[in-house]
Amino acid sequence: MKKILAWLKKPQLFHRILRKIIKLLFFEQWIILFSPAGKRWADFSPLLPPKDRIWADPFLWERDGKKVIFYEEQFLDTLRGRISCIILDDAGQIAENFPVLERPYHLSYPFLFEYDEQLYMLPESKQSHRIELYRCLHFPDEWAFERVLMPNVDAVDSTLLAFEGKWWLFTTLLSESGSSWEELSLFYADHPLSDVWTPHPQNPIVRDVHNARSAGRIFTSEGQLIRPAQDCSVRYGYATNFNRIRTLTENAYAETRISAFEPRFFSKYYATHTWNEVGTARVIDAQMWRLKWGK
Repeated sequence: MKKILAWLKKPQLFHRILRKIIKLLFFEQWIILFSPAGKRWADFSPLLPPKDRIWADPFLWERDGKKVIFYEEQFLDTLRGRISCIILDDAGQIAENFPVLERPYHLSYPFLFEYDEQLYMLPESKQSHRIELYRCLHFPDEWAFERVLMPNVDAVDSTLLAFEGKWWLFTTLLSESGSSWEELSLFYADHPLSDVWTPHPQNPIVRDVHNARSAGRIFTSEGQLIRPAQDCSVRYGYATNFNRIRTLTENAYAETRISAFEPRFFSKYYATHTWNEVGTARVIDAQMWRLKWGK
């Protein structure tokens, strides 16, 4: 009995053993969840991928009355991601699902934006050591390489914002320690197709593992700019924090954290690191333990 009590007093050892037992029965998987109107966990319905892959980094787009989710699809055996899309039916379930962009290197975080009535995608392409831009030739399934926005960089989760006559590029460059969780940098240009981006004098504008890496499109709420950010303080992509941008100029940047979207205690979802919305509809991702056998 004393040995058992002594063992239970070693939480790190207990956690490692419990995790090994869990891994015998379950595997970790990122999935997508969709909500047509609400903001609470209970409002979201899961869209489950096959068990040989993960679905993450969802971005929602609406055209001709159809809601389409673009996302990272990564196969567990290769760990290389491609961009795929889901067309939702009227009930918010999967009507169609197919790949739309694949390269010989990893792609994720398919940030979408319109400029001069043309739809573009800015996926994460860190393994190519540059920030790449793609143009939509046929929605939603045909995309062509447009240009390099920034060469010779290892950048993740780049996010664009049009504001006050400028285009602002928020991106995480690998820090000196090699981390992609700790620092956020900002660049600006006169238009989003520019290949000359001026670095902000405050770079990195955020130095905080709770709040640096982007977690989705910057949106407006009650007249305020809100920047979703990943909270990686507990684990990678643990939660999403929402930050009100107070100042955004060529010389100054300031933001304040106003709220968080976190996994619920004793929930099967234990991480969430993307939040995107169109109108009242919202899409997120979540990491969960999924049983290795069965559906």
